[in-house]
Amino acid sequence: MSRQAVRRTPRRHGDDGAGGAPPHAGRAATGTGPVSPGQDPGLPGPGRLAATEPAVNSHDIVELVDRFHRDSIRRLHLIPSENTLSTTARLPFVSDLMYRYSFPADGPNWAWPGNDDLAAVERAATDGLRALLGAAHVNLKPVSGLNAMTVAVSALSQPGGTVLSIAEADGGHGSTRFIAGQLGRRHHNLPFDPHRYAIDTDALHEIAASGVLPGPVLVYLDQFMCLFPHDLPAIRAAVGPDTVICYDGSHVLGLIAGGQFQNPLAEGADVLTASTHKSFPGPHKGVLATNTAHLAQRIDEHAGHWVSHHHPADVAALAITVADLQGTAHSYATQTVTNARTLAAALADRGFTVCGAGLGFTRSHQIWVDVAPFLDPAEASRLLLIAGIVVNAIEVPYLTGGTGLRLGVQEATGRGMGEAEMDEIAAIIRAVLIDRTDPGRLTGRVADLLDLYPCDGDTLLRQLIDTARAQLPESALR
Repeated sequence: MSRQAVRRTPRRHGDDGAGGAPPHAGRAATGTGPVSPGQDPGLPGPGRLAATEPAVNSHDIVELVDRFHRDSIRRLHLIPSENTLSTTARLPFVSDLMYRYSFPADGPNWAWPGNDDLAAVERAATDGLRALLGAAHVNLKPVSGLNAMTVAVSALSQPGGTVLSIAEADGGHGSTRFIAGQLGRRHHNLPFDPHRYAIDTDALHEIAASGVLPGPVLVYLDQFMCLFPHDLPAIRAAVGPDTVICYDGSHVLGLIAGGQFQNPLAEGADVLTASTHKSFPGPHKGVLATNTAHLAQRIDEHAGHWVSHHHPADVAALAITVADLQGTAHSYATQTVTNARTLAAALADRGFTVCGAGLGFTRSHQIWVDVAPFLDPAEASRLLLIAGIVVNAIEVPYLTGGTGLRLGVQEATGRGMGEAEMDEIAAIIRAVLIDRTDPGRLTGRVADLLDLYPCDGDTLLRQLIDTARAQLPESALR
């Protein structure tokens, strides 16, 4: 789990306008008493928050949460890396599961007795994922997709060995090279054919046959910019039977679970890793799956050291999502791909350059659009947000300007939208970005779409926010 440090601009001598030492020299900025050795004089010491001007106010935070929620549910989200949870799947996050430990792999009562039910929840999640993914072994330890990548590289490769992954310029994940290097692996980019949006398996065969790659080799297919499936049988033929192939399905896990895009474990991959909140409509979590017993053992061993505790509320939300998908995964995945191709074609018909046109635009939930001929992609994203549509302005492979819009339809599909709605979305995007219609005049059309397909669980969340507000202490109110 990553943390981002809060950056502060240090105050310089003389910044008070009078010259000399800064006014906080020799004392804490709030409270009283001397500054402790090593303490930043611009920050309060322990117990020194000023009573008259608290640094944190719970009322303000609840208001920010409420405002974000109200704004967010009135927007059409077309971000490929996000999805929503059902009302039922949100329940664990307001239950006692949020605060408890559970280590069912070590026995349901290991050191924390009374957690048999949590162990049963985890078994339900793993059993359901085995069925959806066609996997004999599933590990739920990772808390995110990047965490799952770290476990996979650690477990499936060796220090001094080689990790081959997709270059960032070809849509690969930006952290793979870093993780491999930090773990003492040599890293090389996989050869890629930009015209087919695919790995160049002929060039890969030549590399593998040359013997120039040191140590055991792991092929890690880490494409977070993904339009089309990998040719896994050809990749397997290129690298031979002994090379481990790990398929990162973070973006397409929901499609895989529904029988769309491809079936990595059946087509030649040894291990499937993924996050569970992109096309898969679950919580922020990670998963690893395999049909190979000795690889499962290595994954379990390494995951147990890279992840201490894997959050029962997340596991329960995932279990509920998996259960819900047992009967709907195929229809959801099929409609998601249909909607993506429909929206891509509708945008192309309205004057946009959409990547992959010669190959049918996409076979995933993603669409890549070059808007640079009309306006800067960041400005395009800003204008669409005013209209009520949230999109990624992001580096897109092979665009002359480098940056474009990366759209995803999985969340809209989950709300129930179909081809007719995709055509309307394309019309709104055209009106904003090409016709330059005032985006504020188009919010009604976006609202009409959202009203037809309301956000699941909003009534429950409004009740929770109102309850939280009512329980705030008097000191938190202003």
